[in-house]
Amino acid sequence: MLKPLPAPLPSPLRSSIPALAAALCMLVLSLAACTTADYTSYEYRNGNKVIDGEGGSKRLVDGVEIWDAGDPPHRYRIMGMLRVSDYDQPYVNLSLLHAIAQQVRRNGGSAAILLSGNGGMRRAGDSLTWHERLGLLQEDGYRTQLALLVQYLPEPAEKPAAKPLKTLR
Repeated sequence: MLKPLPAPLPSPLRSSIPALAAALCMLVLSLAACTTADYTSYEYRNGNKVIDGEGGSKRLVDGVEIWDAGDPPHRYRIMGMLRVSDYDQPYVNLSLLHAIAQQVRRNGGSAAILLSGNGGMRRAGDSLTWHERLGLLQEDGYRTQLALLVQYLPEPAEKPAAKPLKTLR
């Protein structure tokens, strides 16, 4: 006579899947929460300095233009400096760019211009490729990226052509 099979015991792996998923979610959230951003506003001696940009390469992140080489081909003024840091992880570029876009919107800017490691404007050869990481690696394992927060200005109105003078006869 056949004996009935005992009920299967719960697999340790099957019971630990929810715990592993919860731990993974906490790890991802803790890494995402490590991003810090500081904003410092600029002040000029004689009012706002207007800059006529020449163009470059940009990315659109969360609806915000982030210029990774060159500057916007618009008239703009620099509102301030952003300093964004995050732990050096595989997706550090995304977290830094999202933090920059968030700061641009929060501070009323139009766009951001990424700066090179020496604080100057990045050139065409510095344009990001998919495998490059943003920012400078710090000793504590964080990457820090500097950016200018800019506000676009309207183009100046064209002056109407001068009317010809009437000649007297």
